[in-house]
Amino acid sequence: MSRSLWLLILPALVALACRSLPAAAPEARSAIPKNIVLVVGDGMGPSHFAAARLLRGEDFEAGRFPVTGLVATRSASSRVTDSAAAATAMATGVKTNNKMLGVDAEGKPRTTLLEFAKQAGRSTGLVTTSVFWDATPAAFAVHTASRENVAAIIGQILGSGVDLLAGAGAELFGRDGLPPLPSTAAQHGWSLITEPAALASAPPTKALAVFPSQPNDVENPGARLPVLARWALERLSKDPDGFFLVVEHEGTDKASHENAAADLMASLRSFDETVGVVAEFARERGDTLVLVAGDHETGGLRVVEDATGALALEFGTKLHTGSLVPLFALGPGAENFGGLYENTEISRKVQALSPGRTR
Repeated sequence: MSRSLWLLILPALVALACRSLPAAAPEARSAIPKNIVLVVGDGMGPSHFAAARLLRGEDFEAGRFPVTGLVATRSASSRVTDSAAAATAMATGVKTNNKMLGVDAEGKPRTTLLEFAKQAGRSTGLVTTSVFWDATPAAFAVHTASRENVAAIIGQILGSGVDLLAGAGAELFGRDGLPPLPSTAAQHGWSLITEPAALASAPPTKALAVFPSQPNDVENPGARLPVLARWALERLSKDPDGFFLVVEHEGTDKASHENAAADLMASLRSFDETVGVVAEFARERGDTLVLVAGDHETGGLRVVEDATGALALEFGTKLHTGSLVPLFALGPGAENFGGLYENTEISRKVQALSPGRTR
């Protein structure tokens, strides 16, 4: 088989393999989801999900989702997207140029899914293993022509009206032009959490959890992503009108950029464990749509065996690639997410599931 033909059919084969585990589909009790959770494995293409399945075995959670799709990721400016443009497409339903957040290719601000949720009276949250203003969560709450405008992005995201934020970057405040973290949080009315032990006593709204960054953006060992996801779900679910939540694992991308196989494996395990936390919440309630996806592929990953027959990961690049990425859906409306489509369709499909919302 030629290499070009293999590259064309690989994503479909991975999707089928991921779905081979027994599905534990929920009995959806509503046609329209009350809550929506988007779980993003940054940089995760087909081989990343294949590796996660091999690492997790029978515990592989994404493979239990009843619906699988394949998503094309090119941006308005390039066949190979960056995280800012990819997240903006998912958030707004509009393609934009690389490095842009929450705006179209002409720089015009576009309403995001998080902002639609706020307009509908729903609670909102953004959780990541990277800095809390990382491109993926920021694209849902910020409007700027450059992801490099760090100070402006922090100000926008803290003033956006989002109810809950969690991520890293605590060590970056108080230097390089950024004010101290406590004063930054207080300026915008946030309750600041900097120790994992304080998560349990955090308020249900305006809770800002910021921890030190970790090498290759792997999760903080004291505040693992599955723990942060459960923490966010517990707080946001108190809203009788529902919620919108984005949970991102950035370690899957950064470790792929660095070709760091051990950190990537650890991040893949953590990511799929997080998927399990969200899926369990959704199955128990029956009113929550869960979407699990990569935003683009990083590293040109190949899943191989080493000389002993153990799982090994090889990389073809330290950059992003233009690969299709898998998407897994569970809950009310999940049936709309099968097939092959552009990443902009994620936002449009979610909007179509919102009561009274038109495109």
